[in-house]
Amino acid sequence: MNKKINIILASVLCSFNLMAQVDTLTIHKDKVVIDYGRNITHDAREVTGAVSTATSDKLSHKNSINATNQLFGMLPGLQVLQNTGAVWEDGATMYVRGMGTLNSKSPLVLVDGFERSLKELSSEEIESVSILKDAVATSLYGIRGANGVILVKTKRGSLTSPQINFSYEFNMATPKRLPDFVDGYTYASALNEAMKNDGSMPRYSSAELDAFKNQTNPLFYPNVDWVDETLRGASYGDNITFSARGGGKFVSYYTMLNFLDNRGILQPTGDNDGYSTQLKYSKLNVRTNLDITASPTTTVQLNLLGNFSEHNRPGTGVGDIFTAIYQVPAGAFPIKTERGIWGGTTTYGNNPVANISGKGYARSQTRALFADIHLKQDLAALLPGLTGGIKVALDNTAAYWDSNTKNFGYESAVLDLETGEKEFKTHANEGTLSYSKSVGSVTTHFNFEAYANLARKWGKHDLNATFMYSMDKIKSKGRNTGRAFMDVIGQAHYAYNNRYLVDLSLSGSASSILDPDDRWGIFPAIGAGWILSEESFLKNNWLNFLKLRASYGISGRADYDVNLFQDIYGSGGSYFFKNTPTSISGMKLTQLGVEGLTYEKSHKLNVGVDFKAWNKLSLAIDAFYDHRTDILVSGNNAVSGILGMSVPKANDGVVDNKGVEIALNWDDKISNFTYHVGGQFSFVRNKIIEQNEEYRPYDYLKRTGGSLNQLFGYEVVGIYQSQEEIDNREVKQYLGDVRPGDLMFKDQNGDNRIDDYDQVALGYNSTCPEIYYSFDLGAEYKGLGVYALFQGTGNYSKMLDTRSIYRPIVGNNTISTYYYENRWSETNPNGTLPRLTYSGSDNNYNNNSLWVADASFLKLRTLEMYYKLPEKLLKRTGFLGGAKIFARAHDLFCIDGIDIRDPEAIGASHPTMTQYAFGFNLSF
Repeated sequence: MNKKINIILASVLCSFNLMAQVDTLTIHKDKVVIDYGRNITHDAREVTGAVSTATSDKLSHKNSINATNQLFGMLPGLQVLQNTGAVWEDGATMYVRGMGTLNSKSPLVLVDGFERSLKELSSEEIESVSILKDAVATSLYGIRGANGVILVKTKRGSLTSPQINFSYEFNMATPKRLPDFVDGYTYASALNEAMKNDGSMPRYSSAELDAFKNQTNPLFYPNVDWVDETLRGASYGDNITFSARGGGKFVSYYTMLNFLDNRGILQPTGDNDGYSTQLKYSKLNVRTNLDITASPTTTVQLNLLGNFSEHNRPGTGVGDIFTAIYQVPAGAFPIKTERGIWGGTTTYGNNPVANISGKGYARSQTRALFADIHLKQDLAALLPGLTGGIKVALDNTAAYWDSNTKNFGYESAVLDLETGEKEFKTHANEGTLSYSKSVGSVTTHFNFEAYANLARKWGKHDLNATFMYSMDKIKSKGRNTGRAFMDVIGQAHYAYNNRYLVDLSLSGSASSILDPDDRWGIFPAIGAGWILSEESFLKNNWLNFLKLRASYGISGRADYDVNLFQDIYGSGGSYFFKNTPTSISGMKLTQLGVEGLTYEKSHKLNVGVDFKAWNKLSLAIDAFYDHRTDILVSGNNAVSGILGMSVPKANDGVVDNKGVEIALNWDDKISNFTYHVGGQFSFVRNKIIEQNEEYRPYDYLKRTGGSLNQLFGYEVVGIYQSQEEIDNREVKQYLGDVRPGDLMFKDQNGDNRIDDYDQVALGYNSTCPEIYYSFDLGAEYKGLGVYALFQGTGNYSKMLDTRSIYRPIVGNNTISTYYYENRWSETNPNGTLPRLTYSGSDNNYNNNSLWVADASFLKLRTLEMYYKLPEKLLKRTGFLGGAKIFARAHDLFCIDGIDIRDPEAIGASHPTMTQYAFGFNLSF
């Protein structure tokens, strides 16, 4: 087995780091084929474009419910970021070479050549993942290629005796960095302090504070740890896979059945009659891939995948559940009253435990069927080297919801005015389950392709040419949801004397989303390469390979809402005609269509070098520049507001995006010991050139000229310590009421007032980091192995605005221990966070530099230890061809500056998880 080894030495934020990347473009002694999709493949050594590939050997170090979570740090140029720990929506966000547009940044994802989601795939069925980054590769996808292309190939059969594989994996996941909120007594004290700071009377008396502190009457003065009461320590799951592959003279096959499930972290969920309210997710994948030799000149590929999944949750939406966990104070109300009725108040919202156990359940089921067939015909009888083919795909996905929900009754503590004692009052009675069923979504996708390939060699000349026609139709449930795409592609690859390389491509691409008169676009590209290691002046014993390459071309993007080019009419009020006593409704033009609506154009320039030496070291460097024009932006600031209707959008946006990617790899074998070290590093920076921005009087206020998703806000220069300091400061703040303990801001324009004109750029991009790197380390000795993958980011910022953690008390939120211990108060004038307030503070809780955090991090994404049984022992069994046992952990730790929240997911939502897996693989 050929192992890829990578080393990268890069400077990140002025420090030295060892980084790694798994498979990219690899040059082996044997021929390696790089797949561009579109039925175009090239010898890896002759590629002139920027393509990176990760194979199943590397991806297999981590199994994931969603295949996107296998790609962290795997491919140079691919930025992968985690959003949530919720497994049913656990797909990572992916960017190819950062962000180059003001609109959708999502890359095009193709599975076996057709546009499909990675969500439906299981980890086990993936053979390789490739990233197409430059114009030579992406121009082949015309109007859909500008954001990069991700190609996924599934496993196929082989011309060998049958090989049967079985694997089992037990998974356990623990929540990371759960919020730490104060107890009931501390919350009550903090609320009193906040109300005092606002100039109001405190809510709780000294006696009531003592009751909270001493827990003498926990029903009326409770102390409930809602995080501990609603979230258990771990979720659990299983992952079972059975697969078989093999083949003979006429048929080869790969078939797989994969089942996985996850039982979530909510509690209590088993106190209901006949149903569970646990967050549960299960998925079944059944795949069959066939390669059939129908005749000496005809082959047929048939791919079938059935995907079935089910998601069970409480009747309360998951977002509402975690909102309540993050919001309700420990002293708000008990879980249940002495009569066994849920505690609650109208002030603090729903009881978090009742949200889980008392509102019934909902269940969604999805099914997806993917089928495609590829007929390939050798046409050498007509013209030597000519082949042709037809590909047809039909996909159908649907989602269904079963809702079985109810309302729960609750009691709240009220004061009896006659006795002066508190008592519980019932506000609602327990409801019964109410059943409903609905269809969530139905999507049908049809694709047709026809192509012809010509491969000819004569003398020192090598020519490969492709002509292709493609048509896609996508229809979803609802009106005006259909989309269609059409592409006509010509591509030629020429090599002279195994060293001088040229790629030419030209594609015409159309979309039904665009105006019928402007639907077609032309996307040319050219690439060139020079394999210097083939030249006599560089022939030596240590240099294995050296190639220079460059490319330039255009690709497009038109991911718009449908019918933007059409005028929209709406209700125009009522009118009376002649003597008619009743009015008649009228219509009026409410939205002008976009005149000349066109697609985004991405002008891509790429230069690179590939190097390999000593049969151990490999290096790949790419520098790129992407100039994106005709980006669809708001037209509001280009047209007068007296128009009388919504202003149409316009293709006026321009964004530049440029960067560098480096991958340095090393692998070696010393006797029975093999090891590898590898890394990848990328730096990407974008700049908004034009976006029809509104007028701003100062240059530092302008978003144009800065990066996408750049944070803006006020620059904090201190905290006011006294009213005297507020009164004596020449600069006055007009953002809200200012009191001691409030933030002090810098006057940016020198007018002695703080207002909207004093906001400046803060930090870096808040969505996609400019620096993305990884390094992996692996070693194996006589079957005993270890593997580790680290992944990090730099030049990455987040706005800290999570409820209760960074925005306490206001809106009846609770307060985090972090905020309470670091707040400013009369007894803690050195506190770094502003004073507590109950009524709110527009001065403190706006976007400002205090809340902008450096979100750069370094995570241990994967750690695996495994043992492969030796061949001698396998032979003794008489039936085993291979056996491996393993223990894995994912996201074990994170080094960052935020500390109390995961920098990738700081919101009040399902926590991200540290995952542990134990399992085995057997082959027969």
